[in-house]
Amino acid sequence: MKNVKGRIAKLLQRKQYFGLYAVVLLGISLIPLLIAGRYNVLAADDYAMSKESHLIWESTHSLWEMLKYAVQYTLKLYWTWKGSFTVSFFESLNPGAFGEKFACLTPVIMLFSILFSLAIFEKSVLSRYYTYTREEAAVLFGGAAFLILQTLPSPVEGLYWYSGALGYTFLHFLMLLLFAMVWKIEKAKNNLAKILYTLLACMYAFLVGGSQYITVLECLLWYAVLLFLERKNMRWWKIVPGISLALGSALNFLAPGNMARKAESAGLGPVKAILYSFVEALKCMKEWTTPMLVMVILFLLPFAWKIARKPQKKFMYRYPLVVIGFSYCLFSAAFTPSLYGVGNADSGRIRNLAQSVFYILLVVDLFYVIGYVQKKLDSAENGVWADVRVVKDIVRKYLWAYRWIAFAAVLLVWVGTGDKNTFSSVSALRSLANGEIRTYYAEAQERQEIYRDETITVAVAAPFSAKPKVLYFTDIVPEGDANYWINENIAAYYGKEKVLLGEPDK
Repeated sequence: MKNVKGRIAKLLQRKQYFGLYAVVLLGISLIPLLIAGRYNVLAADDYAMSKESHLIWESTHSLWEMLKYAVQYTLKLYWTWKGSFTVSFFESLNPGAFGEKFACLTPVIMLFSILFSLAIFEKSVLSRYYTYTREEAAVLFGGAAFLILQTLPSPVEGLYWYSGALGYTFLHFLMLLLFAMVWKIEKAKNNLAKILYTLLACMYAFLVGGSQYITVLECLLWYAVLLFLERKNMRWWKIVPGISLALGSALNFLAPGNMARKAESAGLGPVKAILYSFVEALKCMKEWTTPMLVMVILFLLPFAWKIARKPQKKFMYRYPLVVIGFSYCLFSAAFTPSLYGVGNADSGRIRNLAQSVFYILLVVDLFYVIGYVQKKLDSAENGVWADVRVVKDIVRKYLWAYRWIAFAAVLLVWVGTGDKNTFSSVSALRSLANGEIRTYYAEAQERQEIYRDETITVAVAAPFSAKPKVLYFTDIVPEGDANYWINENIAAYYGKEKVLLGEPDK
């Protein structure tokens, strides 16, 4: 028995490829999400935003005509309904505008935007401030991406429902590329390359300025932090994209359509919205501090510890409480626009976005606290910190065991959850296994046959009997309901007089 235990211990202590393990786990977790995406269908605002562009595509099959309409649609909404011009432009180009079958592209687009943006952003931050190995970067990326995707408050609004995911997932995560691009400018080898990268950064900053107000506010605040951190190494190419971001944001905030929309909403006053944001942030911090979050942080800890040991600059890490407090303020700001606009921050897409802000800032705080602890351990000769150093040395001796235990704990929490809708991939796998997703998709196809039947002017569709958590967002409603606008837009999309909820004639 001792020989067996010894061999197992030696095997586990060999070269460990936890970077590979983390990325493979992330890849495995994506499979159910992508398979579920095969059964994705349009819903609610998808029809509202693409009903006219769909008719244009059906009659012309011209991309140029589609782009012309997207510009006209953006200008129309800018003057009548909302200033987020980037969102308006892209939402009119919903994949569903080219046909219902292309709804399956939405989760592919959203997953790619999340993973690509996180990877580039992480690489840029680490390259700018630290020295790191490929394995360390892979562990951080795999762990962070896995956590974000698996704990989405609303997977359907974050990945599958295009109209919600576009502004609150796609543009928000691509916001991270703006900061990566600024650091890319600094590494350009000649002035021409710097100018080209700066132009691209300015263009993208302007587009981010035209996104949803939560993303705009967070981007403005984060960019201000970037300029503060780089104040001793300030260059024109760091300032110019910020000006472009400010111009796009101003154009967004000052849109005439915002006044019309605000008149129809019951939002809080500015001061009250800010104060309530701090309360909402506290509630969400409590809700999102889950066993999965704790296990992932414990898994990432030794790798973050090694990276923090190798800064490219001399960081003093003097004020951890100040940094944590400021991060809390940045996180709270994610709720302010919604509280000001509509009086609540309850929708899944808003909570998806806020949670991603929470996780990113949590990792930043983790690095800062680690740096602070390392400074204390290096300088302490006696007292509490000296005792902590003894504990650290013991843990380091058995670090191989710690890593395996932490990785196993992440897997255990993921697959051992009682509620199979807790994590996105487990929920998708459950709905695939019990046939719920296929039933939902089959019933959606039956509806589409009715909608596409040219002999039917008043389409009657039965309610869905299956509503998988990862795919189902909302449904048509009885005539006279406050959400009857959903039926009206579906009718416009298919050229029907009416779309009603009921039992269709056989």
